[in-house]
Amino acid sequence: MGNCRHCGQKAGFLRRSHKECDHAHQAGRERMVEMVVDAAGRPDFNERSLIDNLSVIADRSYVDQDGIRAAMAEGWRQAVREGLSDGILTRGEEARLREFREQFSIDTDDKAGGETLEQIDRAAHARLMTHARLAAVSTNRGENHVTTLEDALADSQLSPADRRALLVQGWEAAVETSIEDGVLSLDEEHALNLYLDHFDLEQSDVNANGAFRSMIQSAVIREAAEGLIPERLGDIPLVPFNLMKSEQLVWLIDDVDYYEVKTRRERRGSSHGLSIRVAKGLYYRPSTFKSRPIEWEETVHEDTGLLGVTSKHIYFHGPRKRFRIRYDRIVSFEPYSDGIGVMRDAQTAKPQTFHTGDGWFIYNLVTNLAQNW
Repeated sequence: MGNCRHCGQKAGFLRRSHKECDHAHQAGRERMVEMVVDAAGRPDFNERSLIDNLSVIADRSYVDQDGIRAAMAEGWRQAVREGLSDGILTRGEEARLREFREQFSIDTDDKAGGETLEQIDRAAHARLMTHARLAAVSTNRGENHVTTLEDALADSQLSPADRRALLVQGWEAAVETSIEDGVLSLDEEHALNLYLDHFDLEQSDVNANGAFRSMIQSAVIREAAEGLIPERLGDIPLVPFNLMKSEQLVWLIDDVDYYEVKTRRERRGSSHGLSIRVAKGLYYRPSTFKSRPIEWEETVHEDTGLLGVTSKHIYFHGPRKRFRIRYDRIVSFEPYSDGIGVMRDAQTAKPQTFHTGDGWFIYNLVTNLAQNW
């Protein structure tokens, strides 16, 4: 006959505990966890009162010191989950949860504790990212998002390198948000540039993933749509194009694959006839052959070279192909995910395709320039 593992009294044959003791133990532990959850979520809880209340419940519920520590850890984890339930962990919530963990030396070396800490870190990073994105899109509105971001970064545990990385990521997210509708407004562009200046971020910092290029491309399309000639190339590089006096270079793209549709021809046919024996081992076969011309079209890679977009023409310069196409000589534009196709205004014209790697940009740029210039 064994003794109850809770009260120590005889439990009966082949039994390890009394049913009423099990119920008291489970109810007491649940109550302790609830108390910890409530305390961890409030900035004004009384530490001494919490410890005393937990001790009283532990004595009544047969919970030892290890059980108290386990209830503290479980209550803290539940408090984190409740703090994240609305999808946002505020600075105050984060500070209270971290301080509570340190105050009671809650162990996070196990899997559950480590995952909970990671949840807090991810939520804190997401909050900082939101501050950074808002600061990047509203810097020119006189709002206090920049101040909020700076205060949040000062309170964070990020290293200087991680802070700079977060500033870059926030700016990239702001660019993505700003061009979701396909147009980057002048105010949005101005705010994005003010953010870069304020935090001393260089073009190279924010273009690792192409965000700066995307911003400039969207601004170029906006200006072209407004009937302006974009001037975003900075110092114009030497180009192999013979530009006309009345046109201006707008954009350059290197390593562009150029394709043409070619018509292929061949004759296909068959022969037939009878074999006639002339002598032993020798046969003569009179036959006839009929054929017909077969034609088909295929897209052929013709060259790879430099594509230039100006206010009046599309230029291409490669080792084998060099030409320009006036916008008013193009009867149709075909958008592709990675380029653009054009059809000239000629009876024998075939589709010409340029693979630039960014079909959205080149299509919108060329069609807007063609309509306005």
